[in-house]
Amino acid sequence: MPTDRRFHLLRWSGYAALTACFLSGFFYRFAPATFAQSLSTALGTSAAQLGVLAAWHFWVYTAAQIPAGLVVDRWGTRLSVAAGSLVTAIGAGAQATAHNLVQASLGPLLTGLGLSVVFVGVMKNNAVWFSARHYGAITGLTMLLANIGSVLAGSPSALLLHHMSWRTIFGAAAALSFLLAVAVLLFVRNRPDAHAAETPPHRTSTNGAWHSIRQVLGYRELWPVFWCTIGTNGTFYAFSGLWGVPVLTDGFHLSNAHAALYTTLALAAYGIGSFLIGVVSDRLGRRKPLLLASSGAAVAGWLLLGFAPWRPGWSGLALYLLVGLAAAQVTVSFTTLKELVPRATSATALAVANTGVFAASAVIQPLFGWIVDLTHHTAGPADLHSYRMALLVPVAFSVVGLLGALRATETWCRNVEADSTTAPATRPADSTTG
Repeated sequence: MPTDRRFHLLRWSGYAALTACFLSGFFYRFAPATFAQSLSTALGTSAAQLGVLAAWHFWVYTAAQIPAGLVVDRWGTRLSVAAGSLVTAIGAGAQATAHNLVQASLGPLLTGLGLSVVFVGVMKNNAVWFSARHYGAITGLTMLLANIGSVLAGSPSALLLHHMSWRTIFGAAAALSFLLAVAVLLFVRNRPDAHAAETPPHRTSTNGAWHSIRQVLGYRELWPVFWCTIGTNGTFYAFSGLWGVPVLTDGFHLSNAHAALYTTLALAAYGIGSFLIGVVSDRLGRRKPLLLASSGAAVAGWLLLGFAPWRPGWSGLALYLLVGLAAAQVTVSFTTLKELVPRATSATALAVANTGVFAASAVIQPLFGWIVDLTHHTAGPADLHSYRMALLVPVAFSVVGLLGALRATETWCRNVEADSTTAPATRPADSTTG
């Protein structure tokens, strides 16, 4: 087989296996919104307890994200993602067989742990196998394909609940994650050269790992992007992953299947927008204007959801779509970070930013439920007023995100390579902002 044909086969087969793992992660992340009513009934949980159950995925994912970046930088994408997918399969199986809140918590805990390496592995693979000129577009395509998982977690899963239990659905997902772990071992290569599957990019000592973390945390340009991604994606993940459906079922008495359609369409807008914003950013040769526009859209969307007199129908759907489109910013955010840091620490830098997104979601989900419980004083489901009060939480986070976007560094779609021994504050390219 000619070398170029072999290269393309390895690139796209590995990309397909990794993107499928990424897709499964979006399913696990957003399924609790659709299954909220069934989980609450089966396990006997309050709104706050349900928020904590769903947030286990985000808490563990957050705690494991920086170590996951170090693992991928050290051991390579192939072994790291295969092991993560296996842990994910075990977690999904545990959730499928749980009969109380403690046992059920093991499911999102293990899926969060396993999936923590998948995101970093996918982004690292894209950086290695695709040219920098097309990185924004390929990142957008990855997010678009991965969002098929979140779409499947919405209306399709709600329809499946009419024919099978949530336990059966999670059991099937566990089997699929196991098969994906095998696919990664078979098809993924760490680099486009001989023996790349067996040879990790580089090995570092424990001291070297801590040095990498300190180096990445010292990049001042990272932190504005960190905050603006929280404002768009930390808020949207928390809402669409749990509370987007109950707002409609409790606040407006919609059926579970009807309410799930709103989050499904918002997630579809997020996926399509992620691809389009990557392509547009590459064509414009700019990153910051799109960071600002998305952050502003997030503030507007959460404010209107919290204070405007919207109802189910076109007005409600438009607001769900708006916060979903704002979250498409993640494509530009991650592309910007990849361009701001040296390649040797790119996985760790992406992991730090992703840590912020999931830490925010882990805080927002139970805090949202706590406010709903606190402001609801009658028997039965919570009312719309309680949910409007809780929506002040994503409003606050999105405002912080907009402030971060204002401080973000413009990369002009170019990689800012620097020697790892150079202090971030002294790099000439760091002064290019605006």
